[in-house]
Amino acid sequence: MINKVKKYYNYVERFVKSPHKAENFGQLFAEIKGKGLITGIQSILHIKSGGLTDDDSMPFMNSKIVTKQYEKEANIILPYTQLPVVSIIIPIYNQVDFTYNCIRSIHEYCGDTNYEIIIADDNSPEDTSVLQKYFDNLIFIKNSVNLGFLKNCNNAAHHARGKYILFLNNDTQVQENWLSELLFVFDKFPKVGLVGSMLIYPNGLLQEAGGIIWQDGSASNFGCRDNPNRPEYNYIKESDYISGASIMIAASLWNDIGGFDEQFTPAYNEDSDLCFEIRRRGYKVYFQPFSRVIHFEGVSHGTDVKEGIKQYQVINKEKFTEKWSSELACKAKRNTNVFYERDRSAGKKHILIIDHNVPTIDKDAGSRTISNFIDAFLELDCEVKFMVPNMHPLYNYVKLLQEKGVEVLHGGKFIYFKHEWEAYFAANMEKFDAILLSRSSVCAPYLKYLRQHKYAGKIIYYGHDLGYLRTEQEMQMTGNMGLKKVIKKTKTDEDYMYQNADTALVISNEELDYLKKYIKAPLHYIPPYFFDVKQSNVSYKERQGILFVGGFHHPPNQDAMKWFLGEIYAQLHNKGIALTIAGSEMPDFIFQYKQQFKLLEVLPDVSTATLESLYARTRIAIVPLKVGAGVKGKVIEAMAKGVPVAGTDRAFEGLKKDDEFIYRGFNTTNELIENILEIYQDEQKWKLFSDFGQRYVENYFNKQKMVEVFKKIIA
Repeated sequence: MINKVKKYYNYVERFVKSPHKAENFGQLFAEIKGKGLITGIQSILHIKSGGLTDDDSMPFMNSKIVTKQYEKEANIILPYTQLPVVSIIIPIYNQVDFTYNCIRSIHEYCGDTNYEIIIADDNSPEDTSVLQKYFDNLIFIKNSVNLGFLKNCNNAAHHARGKYILFLNNDTQVQENWLSELLFVFDKFPKVGLVGSMLIYPNGLLQEAGGIIWQDGSASNFGCRDNPNRPEYNYIKESDYISGASIMIAASLWNDIGGFDEQFTPAYNEDSDLCFEIRRRGYKVYFQPFSRVIHFEGVSHGTDVKEGIKQYQVINKEKFTEKWSSELACKAKRNTNVFYERDRSAGKKHILIIDHNVPTIDKDAGSRTISNFIDAFLELDCEVKFMVPNMHPLYNYVKLLQEKGVEVLHGGKFIYFKHEWEAYFAANMEKFDAILLSRSSVCAPYLKYLRQHKYAGKIIYYGHDLGYLRTEQEMQMTGNMGLKKVIKKTKTDEDYMYQNADTALVISNEELDYLKKYIKAPLHYIPPYFFDVKQSNVSYKERQGILFVGGFHHPPNQDAMKWFLGEIYAQLHNKGIALTIAGSEMPDFIFQYKQQFKLLEVLPDVSTATLESLYARTRIAIVPLKVGAGVKGKVIEAMAKGVPVAGTDRAFEGLKKDDEFIYRGFNTTNELIENILEIYQDEQKWKLFSDFGQRYVENYFNKQKMVEVFKKIIA
């Protein structure tokens, strides 16, 4: 607390002593007028102090700015190819130093992407051709007359050879992976017309995370002068427009449109007009936060809208408003409905999902389920937000969601015990059509809040499994009567969630039948996973060994492998059958068995690609669970890969046992050994189980079944 007071005292002192005092106080009064006294003061201090707060937990690359060193960096060799992927067009008028530094940043941070750089000089008085001295393979075009910014760009595009055309201001410096991140959106999203970068001021504050066009034709740079780390700026999303300082478009679409509309000559509104034209043709405009560009705004045209080229900012706004009047009529009035306007999500269903952490899809089955739920909502064209009451979620997994277009609400303000999340709920909960709460251990307080404040949307509860039943099994097996209190508490929490949610999701048919006996709220069976079933070209004879996959933070997996390694595997090892154990949080006792079993391979924290290769080379997957509840993801995944499964009754619990179901569980040491050997050594039987597993997954664990459940619930 003392440190925070000191920090704000320093901010106030700097604010008051600034030579721009009059301007500062003008901004302060504007912030107070728009946001209220307390929030306005906090906002202006935040802006003037550099925008960073204690709660910004996600890593953000510090701005990397290069400065000219002509004599040291002469003859930088730019890539050359007959068919570049991207043509980077940099329109310039004088400003050799800025342009030089811009090109150097491209050379340094573009990675392996094939590109060409086209300098489009609009008849500069300065000798800008000197740039060719410092950069080999630079394409340099100098107009014989001054065309103005817009026509200069259109003219330069005629010289582009790339599949994509990228317009980049010369008063910019790109950051690491800037180009590949733009291409990522074209690869992963449908009907992409244009993609633009996050623009950042040299002091590290955000300039723009996409732009909003209002009903009157005016524009707002979303997030201007805020902290670029914040969740609302860090997910791939649709945007009304992207400022032309860094935008990429497919060359074919650019040529079909005919370039920037020349009625906006010499400059301004040509970028927003292009974005509207792209949408008119059925394509989408996306903001890519992971493509980051430092922008020295105002270098080219200044900031005074009453003189020079800058005055066309006003003139061209009127032209733009007239041209797109019918589209603008559907937009919100200025500074209203920002929640929807920032990502063009008005008219969509909005879904909030809350879980203890972001899905770590390669570590546990529960994460795969939540990830699949998210994909199902996205398939329904819903706007999805994901709240994590976790101060430090794993960034790589956060980014996986953000790359799907999911805003991840994380950081100090969403930690449960701080209760600041309540402010978010108070401001936004009515904007969500449905809120999905995952796990009673995490979400009971959120459900209580929503009920107390009469939330009008639909509350969906997903418990993963009946945890108290699993704990009862453990108590019966171990004789640990101390678990009675845990069982009672878990059942109380779970029953509260089932009884007070509007609807609940159940992934096991047995659990569904059990809950129906006393839960009156609607219950929906839903498959917990979906898998793409692909026929493998690896034959029975090409496969060897058996495989166990599991996250060992889950006690039933530890118990299963203690039994398997202690009582079962020796007989299989003696027959030359190798065992691979792959999983996260691998316990020490498993490594100790490596001394006893030479054919044992232990692979902690394997990647998704490695797991794919393991399934492709293994003959049988084993699931020797003695304790557990719900459907086992490792069983369904192996079946989807065409790998037969040998396991206990618990392994196949929750699966729909139709007339064709051929699996049986074996719960004793000798029975399970016999079952493994029978499938392992008999090619015909192996193929029977392999083919059945893939058919079964196609029938019961496909994406469309999950989508249909959610479609019914949120209709």
